[in-house]
Amino acid sequence: MKIALGAKLTTGLSLTPQLQQAIRLLQLSSIELEQEVQQKLDSNPLLERIEQDEFGNDTHRDDLSGDFLQDDFSLKNSLSKSSQDNYQDDCQDDYQDYGSDAIDSSEYFASNNLEMAIDSDWGEVYTHESPTALHADIDELDDAYKFSTRGNIQDHVRWQLNFKHLSDIEMVIAEYLIDSMDEKGFIRLTTDELFASLDTMLSFYQVEEVDLTLENVEAVVKQIQSCEPLGVGSRNLSECLLLQLNHLPNDSENLENAKKLLSYPDLIIANNINALLKETNLNIEDIQPALALIRTLDPNPASAYQQSQSQFDFGPESYDIPDVLVVQHKDSWQVSLNSDTLPKLRINQEYANLIKRNDESAQNLYLREHLNDARLFIRSIEERNQNLLKVATCIVKRQQSFFEHGATVMQPMILKDVADEVGLHESTVSRITTSKTMLTPKGLFGLKYFFSSHVASEDGENVSSTAISAMIKQMIDNENPKKPLSDNTIVENLKTQGIDIARRTVTKYREAMHIGSSTQRKQRF
Repeated sequence: MKIALGAKLTTGLSLTPQLQQAIRLLQLSSIELEQEVQQKLDSNPLLERIEQDEFGNDTHRDDLSGDFLQDDFSLKNSLSKSSQDNYQDDCQDDYQDYGSDAIDSSEYFASNNLEMAIDSDWGEVYTHESPTALHADIDELDDAYKFSTRGNIQDHVRWQLNFKHLSDIEMVIAEYLIDSMDEKGFIRLTTDELFASLDTMLSFYQVEEVDLTLENVEAVVKQIQSCEPLGVGSRNLSECLLLQLNHLPNDSENLENAKKLLSYPDLIIANNINALLKETNLNIEDIQPALALIRTLDPNPASAYQQSQSQFDFGPESYDIPDVLVVQHKDSWQVSLNSDTLPKLRINQEYANLIKRNDESAQNLYLREHLNDARLFIRSIEERNQNLLKVATCIVKRQQSFFEHGATVMQPMILKDVADEVGLHESTVSRITTSKTMLTPKGLFGLKYFFSSHVASEDGENVSSTAISAMIKQMIDNENPKKPLSDNTIVENLKTQGIDIARRTVTKYREAMHIGSSTQRKQRF
């Protein structure tokens, strides 16, 4: 066997820190984006925030404008290639094409903008401001939406963890777990699933020398579960209620029997007393007071942090500040970004003017490096906002029937439909619509809500699965509480509307909306 050295040329994709930043910014919620901006401001002296009192009259061109990004379209005009071209032409009047998504544009700036900054006048590097008021009256949008800012359950838990003296790696794990919470404060992942996801995330961000174990993850879960309100951080309803029971005095009456019953949550929800008697070996005199104790517990620990609640958690989101605003004005729908969530940033000119060409001193290199970082950060945010506006506008166009008539006429739409229309990659659209909400005349919705698969109807037309779910919920909302509709009855009712689906499909949609069976609805626990 002969051993020799040789050279081999290969090609591959390398994600630079700048590209990772651009991709990460796409999927941040408004609260997470503000945290990211503040961290960048704290670490980069070349970046500064435009104060509100000066922003209205500020004319500096090397900044990220906080005015409304906005678009609208006529209700009378159907979506067509020409209308999309017109939209792109409007944007291209003010914007140079730096690529179709975050990766393309970030690579362009990473390779070009440092020398541009040294050779050019500072006001000429970005020869534009963010697009504002393309077609509509901004004041009317301001008047149409007045909402209060309030913290959510995730922020409340983060604040409490500041006092628990967690290590750096524990804080990384905690942040991931908190981001995984749903609106009820539940972390609906097993410890094994959390461990696998965390391991992937740490590898992506190239966090080395971290000995991540299942015990690490479970320990942080316990820290989160020790926070208020009791039950937050639970993996399921049983664990949520059990955490609350564990905080009662040990000598509390019926405590042990209640804990034993929680091993059978499905039987409790179904109010199946006979099965509970058989499984627990308790008698009826023990079960009834134990059930009464369980009924005093809170199955939704984050309820105080939700602006409104739906019995079946279906439809509008109710726990976030909107990223996108939608109003109907005369014969058009106006789509804009919420200015309150848009960072207002620019380059610090005092520091920028200190940079000298051909000066390789440590101070000058430090300033040049941070100037490049600041400009890339501004551009990444600006690109995020532009793409969010394009995607939101496309969603409103394609789901116009929903905005006019409601969820029962929602159109089938998948990520690829929007990606093809706006000229972005499907994964980019997925990131853009993650953790973003849209405030509409019909309520506050997550952008993901508008995407759904389709079911073929009898007339050959495709019907959105979301529309079918809305029809099912509408039937159940209007049913006689004493005689709830069975899944078979719902199937027959849908057939009269030209929708032929199996009973098991109705059951799947109903359970996805957390709606009990007809038996459970008749004698709901």
